[in-house]
Amino acid sequence: MRIVKLDDTSKKNILNDLLNEAILFALSVAVGITPSMLPMILNVNLTKGSQALAKKNTLVKKIDAIQNLGAIDILCTDKTGTLTENKIVLQKYIDARGIENKSILEYAYLNSYYGTGLKNLVDRAILTYGKENKIDEYIEKYEKIDEIPFDYNRKRQSIIVKNSKSYRMITKGALEEVLSVCTKIKLGQKVVNITKEHENIIEEKARQMADNGMQVIALASKTNCLNDILEKDMVFIGFVAFLDPAKKDVKETLKNLANIGVRTKILTGDNPYATKNICNLVGLRTDNIMLGKDIDLLSDKELKKCIEDVSVFARMNPLQKERIVRLYKELGHVVGYMGDGVNDAPSLATADIGISVNSATSIAKEASDIIILKQSLKVVYDGVIEGRRVYGNIMKYMKMALSADFGDVFSIMISSIFLPFLPLLPIQMLLQDFIYDFSQIGIPYDNVDEEFLKCPKKWDTKDLSRFMGITSSVIDCLAFLIFWFVLGYNSDGMKAYFQTAWFITCLITELMIIYNVRTSKKPFIESNASKKLNGLIILASILTPILLHKIKTFNFVVLPPVFYLYLIILVLLYFGIVLVIKKIYIKKYKEWL
Repeated sequence: MRIVKLDDTSKKNILNDLLNEAILFALSVAVGITPSMLPMILNVNLTKGSQALAKKNTLVKKIDAIQNLGAIDILCTDKTGTLTENKIVLQKYIDARGIENKSILEYAYLNSYYGTGLKNLVDRAILTYGKENKIDEYIEKYEKIDEIPFDYNRKRQSIIVKNSKSYRMITKGALEEVLSVCTKIKLGQKVVNITKEHENIIEEKARQMADNGMQVIALASKTNCLNDILEKDMVFIGFVAFLDPAKKDVKETLKNLANIGVRTKILTGDNPYATKNICNLVGLRTDNIMLGKDIDLLSDKELKKCIEDVSVFARMNPLQKERIVRLYKELGHVVGYMGDGVNDAPSLATADIGISVNSATSIAKEASDIIILKQSLKVVYDGVIEGRRVYGNIMKYMKMALSADFGDVFSIMISSIFLPFLPLLPIQMLLQDFIYDFSQIGIPYDNVDEEFLKCPKKWDTKDLSRFMGITSSVIDCLAFLIFWFVLGYNSDGMKAYFQTAWFITCLITELMIIYNVRTSKKPFIESNASKKLNGLIILASILTPILLHKIKTFNFVVLPPVFYLYLIILVLLYFGIVLVIKKIYIKKYKEWL
């Protein structure tokens, strides 16, 4: 044996070459274990989701809100326009005795006409009915002097008008709030002091109309009020009642929402009787309705104990609605809030996902994350499903990357200890990573199992570490033994064969990971990937070996046919092991994605 003595320069060059090779190898490993496609997969998923929602009458203001939409398990909304047609029509104008009285309609028209705030549905219904019945001619007799605008604490609106004879204050609002400022009642042509018996009769008549699904608004008045513009010592004069029928398809949609784990909570300012009637028609529980005044008597701790079993909240003001939304969040729920008015802005901002309609006020739309072009729970249902689909495809990539990359790094570490050469060249590792990433471009377009869409999905990365397993490393080690002892790729002169064989084996098993991770079911039999994802995987599987034999740059060689026989055995064995481990994992953790 001839011993060659190296000079210092030669030693230095060899050390530099080894160091450069080690650095390149380390960098290639680092690139391989980095989920480099995550930003692209994430953005493509969200963009595709927003495009799908746009086709279903939903505009996404904040693209990351799509996943939150899929995660909600409680949806808070008003009944008007959501459960009902949002087309209320004035049905009755009666006095305290229940007798139709045109002067009640005239007073209601004056109040709605001269009120300077935003015209709500009630105002618009009164004005429309008044014009159709020529009550607007009555306006010419009066001149507006002053007003006390509506607010959600008082729940009433007052205007002061003047005619040729006197000044008059007309107040319109919620029954209990109007009654609270009345000391007298008008019965026919007589005005008498109001008694408890009168109040009971008034409340009974209002309840009867509300039980028939009507929204009831009370009216009061007083004359000679120029020096006393306070809402007190007024005369109760009657009611106006409106009907807003329930939507035909809302009962089925509420049932569908419940089937996918979303509970609907009604938060409304309307009276409990009309609210109960509508909710009964659409199948919502009304055995335990909470009122705003009762909520104010409870602390947050006390309220948290009771709101889980409550589906309907009535006579709510904006701050009370916002409080309920906040407490549901504190209880661990992901809360969506659907609203369209100025008063809904606090709740829209507090909710995990704020939803408003295109016809909403600018403040409501500004506070929202999503705007729907059609005020319908069906649109929200479609949005929830799409949000879960987006989340599912994002988690697929995360778990595919972890399960494949961690296993590869572990295999490289094991092989580097025992092999006299590198198991893969740095450029081969980078090429493998590129091809694998290329096949995953189809993930945002993949199908998602129906079972996955039925449950709310919170963004949770705690279980990602469970996918950092070494299942693929077991197959890799078995492959190393076959390459070394069976196929004879065990010398420095055969390292190109070893590297080519492991490159193909590793790539094919990685591609099989996609099929196994993408579903909790048996792949191909119970759940199929989308055409785009299938096409990219097949392209990578078939064309890669062909291209490797044609391109000399990556130091690959042509492998004998017997290798592919062993490759098929290894892939089938790997597939079987993964199916068994997946079954054990699902049994233990009750979930897969």
